[in-house]
Amino acid sequence: MNKKQLFGMIISVGVLIAVFLLPIPEGLTDIGFITIGLLIFFLIMLITEALPVGVICFLSLALMPILGVTKNLGTGLVGFSNTMLFFVLASFGLAEAVTSTPIVQRVLHVLLEKFGKDVKTCILAIMVTGGLVSSIVTDVPTVVVFMGIGASFLKLFKNEVDRQKTARPLMIGIPVAIMIGGVMTPAGSGINILTIGLLQNIAGIQITFIQWMVCAIPIVVLMLPLSWFVLMKIYPPAEIDQSEIQGYLKTIAVKEKISKTEWKVITIASGMLFFWILSSFVSGIEVTVVALVGCSLFFMPGIKVLTWDRYMKAVSWTSFILIGTVLCIANTIVANGVSEWFVTHVLPTSLSISTMEGVLFVAAMSFVIMLVVPVAPALIGVLTPVIVSLAATTGINPALLIITLGLCAGNCYLFPIDTIPLITYTAGYYKMTDMPKATVWLQLVFIVLCTLWLPIGGKLVGLT
Repeated sequence: MNKKQLFGMIISVGVLIAVFLLPIPEGLTDIGFITIGLLIFFLIMLITEALPVGVICFLSLALMPILGVTKNLGTGLVGFSNTMLFFVLASFGLAEAVTSTPIVQRVLHVLLEKFGKDVKTCILAIMVTGGLVSSIVTDVPTVVVFMGIGASFLKLFKNEVDRQKTARPLMIGIPVAIMIGGVMTPAGSGINILTIGLLQNIAGIQITFIQWMVCAIPIVVLMLPLSWFVLMKIYPPAEIDQSEIQGYLKTIAVKEKISKTEWKVITIASGMLFFWILSSFVSGIEVTVVALVGCSLFFMPGIKVLTWDRYMKAVSWTSFILIGTVLCIANTIVANGVSEWFVTHVLPTSLSISTMEGVLFVAAMSFVIMLVVPVAPALIGVLTPVIVSLAATTGINPALLIITLGLCAGNCYLFPIDTIPLITYTAGYYKMTDMPKATVWLQLVFIVLCTLWLPIGGKLVGLT
């Protein structure tokens, strides 16, 4: 255990002791105060990585009945009954099915062939392909696949200086593009699913696929090329001869025709997306049911795209446990009156702000707090009850503000401390300080685009 972990352990335990010794704030029950203590304990443990994430989750869940936050463990585990958790599990099956076939390579080859005239446009093609794939495939497997693609592209550079010069914008651009593309649909990231599930749990409001996509896609369409442009300006890559790029295209070309397995994956994935969108108009269609049926089809006799062993290896059980734990803690925040106390004793009884001002506040607050709490699921769990309360005092539709939170939490790449950019950062392609020189401008632009578009997009889909 290093000093950071030891510090986190001591402080988090100190917080739990303090809530039993300090005076209870006015209007808050003793159980509510202990709930806040447990929440802070959970956050500090995650931020300092005092223990493995799964262990932190198990310990926090066990502390619920021990501290009296819930009557028993069964009550505390109610968050794991949220259907969106099974959507997350099914999404890992879709991700494994897509990435185990040459589909991604085919899409990349087409884009590189059309737009890859030089190194800069090759990087653009890789970023755009990554963004498109991550719209329906979860971010972690997507970034792993595209880091491999990026590494193979860098082998074209014989000079180590040129390779390093190109690696920096490419390996920063890959996770940035994948995180941007990952918010395009609810299926693109577990963060999106968690956001939707928490709002449904706390406020009983369902965000549909269409509502999310109308709000997100215009922002993504602008952010993807803009992120590439900013990276090319700040970190211009080295150039190589066109003939070498053509040679690279030949190495990644899939010579075989589209196989039966690929057609099966394309058909099932397209069907899932169709019914997800249709669920916005037909109330009887549940997105999680569609996800589970689609995932199951990959295993069926005559299809057999996946085996159970492959699927089990593809599932990130840490993500599943973390998301479920966040849902459980968020439920206790509401059940023990913490969010109600926040409305009546912390926020003004009424706030007169416009929808645009509300979106701006949530977007800016999300990015600022992410500097302190760089764990997106935990951030969403903390802020969702607060934002729902804020919506109640302002008269703004909570769904619009929660979509703002989800979009921003899914695009926190100021520093490579989120899981997605951390994958390329730990490979040694760039320094910690390299990323913010480019991404600080992207975060600011993201806030502006959310502020300008979401009130309009929300109006189009009945959220304002």
